Amino acid sequence: MLQNMFVTRHFSYLNIYSRLCLDYEAKGGGYLIAEDRRNNTILPAVPYTKTVTNRQVCYRFDDAPPEHCSVTGKCSSEPLQLDHRISRDPINTVTFVDWSDPVPTGGTSKTASQIESFEIRVNEVPPSKGIQKVDYTTNFLSLTVNNTITEMTLNLTSDKPHLYSLTLEVKDVADNVRQCRRFILVDETTFIETHPDKPFQFTSASPDTRFSWQTHHNNICLSWKDYFFNKFYFDNELFNGVEAEPHGLINGTYEQTSGELPVSGTPNVHGIVKYMVSWKLNDGSFSSEIEVPDFLNQTFCRLLPVIDGETYTFNIRPVDIVGNTYNESRTLFIDESVPQITDIWLEKDGFEQLFVHSSTDLSRMQMTFDAVDAHSGLLKIHWRFGIADTSTELISEYLSVVKPQNVSVSVLALSFIKPLYALL
Repeated sequence: MLQNMFVTRHFSYLNIYSRLCLDYEAKGGGYLIAEDRRNNTILPAVPYTKTVTNRQVCYRFDDAPPEHCSVTGKCSSEPLQLDHRISRDPINTVTFVDWSDPVPTGGTSKTASQIESFEIRVNEVPPSKGIQKVDYTTNFLSLTVNNTITEMTLNLTSDKPHLYSLTLEVKDVADNVRQCRRFILVDETTFIETHPDKPFQFTSASPDTRFSWQTHHNNICLSWKDYFFNKFYFDNELFNGVEAEPHGLINGTYEQTSGELPVSGTPNVHGIVKYMVSWKLNDGSFSSEIEVPDFLNQTFCRLLPVIDGETYTFNIRPVDIVGNTYNESRTLFIDESVPQITDIWLEKDGFEQLFVHSSTDLSRMQMTFDAVDAHSGLLKIHWRFGIADTSTELISEYLSVVKPQNVSVSVLALSFIKPLYALL
């Protein structure tokens, strides 16, 4: 039996940005020559029916990676959307919608190979004193789905807080890929606490009063440098900024340059991202909270109407990056007026006078005076006795102040009686 087959190829070369097609034509046929072995006779040839088959194979050229509609301004959605970028819940859903495979320049819609799959890779971003680097050596999670699925649920359960990098890789049928990156912080355990050795006080108040009394009517200023902190983020710096993707594949909209946890870093004070402040006058109600401007300085100043004898209470409420909060207050007393000293007398036999006739008279007299401070009270009394003409000081003493019973702490009056014979 003999059979012949002929194959011809015809190239149809279209635009390189379109496709390259090959037309195959296969012709089949032949004939059969039989031999009768009984008498060794060769029989006449019997031809086969001729057959022809055609097929076209086209190779499409697609070097355009997938893209998201937000790049061209056709939508406002994110290339990679997370339930929360900062989460207390380790179970999180990520969504990746509105992706497409664009038509290559100069091509037609048929030349786009279409999206084939989505892959999510989760890597840890370890703490660092300086710029942070994503640990791409080990994937915490890696999940791949086909182009019909646009949502995944990630289980990021851990025994301590972690900052993760989520990389979305979108691949088309022609193996072009586009990557997108976002960051997520998962923290189920931390809280805000205070440092007893750090100051939280009114810097506008007098240091001699342990920063409790303000002796002027200017700005009221409060400082709490390093007083509030989240211990985990104090020990583990996670918000200093992350280095660019090492292969330069992620940039522009596909990088997390805005919103929570941007690649540039998040300003914070030991995990705290803002302070809220409110105040009240005397026993009144607290004002509405306002956010402390320039919170990194950890100070707040306010010019308020103040009158001697009034008290102001300020409440500071720090809020950390996870939303933990804390409240603590300090009270300031206002007293700009100086103490008053009145009714200075020399007293003899029940009579008050300011003169003596001899040293004998002086030795029998007592010195009396009244001292009062109507707001903050008296702390101490320093008195001196001497000769005015020669500016000679004969004796001086400090007197302790004993507060009278059943008298307001902010009002203290003292009547002083001192025998003068001891001065001679």
